[in-house]
Amino acid sequence: MWLTGSGRYGIVYHGKWMGTDVAIKIFDKSRVAKDYLDRLTKTFWREAQILSKLHHPQVVAFYGVVLDGPEGTLAYVTEYMVDGSLRCALLEKGELDRRTKLTVLLNVASGMEYLHSMDVVHFDLKSPNLLVNLRDPQRPVCKVADLGLSKIKQNALVSGRKRGPLGWMAPELLNGRRNKVSDKVDVYAYGITTWETETRKVPYGDMDPDIIRSGVAYSNLRPAIPEYCDPELRKLMEECWSPDPAARPSFTQIRERLQAMLMALQLDIQN
Repeated sequence: MWLTGSGRYGIVYHGKWMGTDVAIKIFDKSRVAKDYLDRLTKTFWREAQILSKLHHPQVVAFYGVVLDGPEGTLAYVTEYMVDGSLRCALLEKGELDRRTKLTVLLNVASGMEYLHSMDVVHFDLKSPNLLVNLRDPQRPVCKVADLGLSKIKQNALVSGRKRGPLGWMAPELLNGRRNKVSDKVDVYAYGITTWETETRKVPYGDMDPDIIRSGVAYSNLRPAIPEYCDPELRKLMEECWSPDPAARPSFTQIRERLQAMLMALQLDIQN
């Protein structure tokens, strides 16, 4: 196995399983306070349970769990993506060309469309939780991963108060006006993720968290879209992060718009 990454609660290795490249995410109990261990274990099993039911080209494939690791460690085994997270790729490879950028965003929209069709709300959609393989410039691939905060929707709404990373959280998660939210919180996060892909920056930079929280919740604070941004992507971002969840497009609509953008780009290239 080869170490590929380390997080707050675990380590990720690149390994082989039945001749296939896999990612092995090990939850290291020594990194977790005892009073938090039960919660983390529940998160592990919830993510494993959800992943085991999902089968889509744009959602990272799940192969199984390891229950008897060294010193009782838990691990799960998933598909390995050679270029790691979209966040790392944006930092290491620089600006993506327009075709690659649109294809990546289309892949994410397709994966999220599938999750929502399965009544799964992600709650943690952002570039570090999207995995990519950009080795073939003609066929860039991006897949949705990291479903540790996700929830199964029982009806139109799901419990989700203050759930997810601050920079990507929709205003309805921050303003305390409701305990249940719709799956449009993921669409909001997708808008922020599109901005990340366009700018290669972290939303709001070093701004004080309290200012971000109150600004997003009550003052329509959003990341500044650069002047060079494509007008169609600008419009898509602004619609995705609308303060009104009902005004945000569905992932089906987003996918269709991105497909149209890619088709128009291909025609421009051919002409």
